[in-house]
Amino acid sequence: MISYEGLENALKEKGIGKTELSKQLGLSTRTIAKIGKGEKLSNRSLIKIAEYLGVKPELLMREVSDNKILQVLREEKEMKLSGGLYHEALRGSDKTDL
Repeated sequence: MISYEGLENALKEKGIGKTELSKQLGLSTRTIAKIGKGEKLSNRSLIKIAEYLGVKPELLMREVSDNKILQVLREEKEMKLSGGLYHEALRGSDKTDL
């Protein structure tokens, strides 16, 4: 599933609705419906929207999972966190506390 939270935020920030976006860019109602349903847009549509809003396409959408564990792992990967952080914290603590 795709989250268009970034797109929603950009539209809100600029005071533009989805209907206005559709009219300005000549996007079909089906394309706008895909945003609401969390379906993937074509790269062409995504780039067109990003250029219109003056942002990078990757800021408009992100993949989300219905599986909460997979979603957390994906978000950690995006933030470039590693499981090593936990282990480094343990190494830094007093071993007698363990």
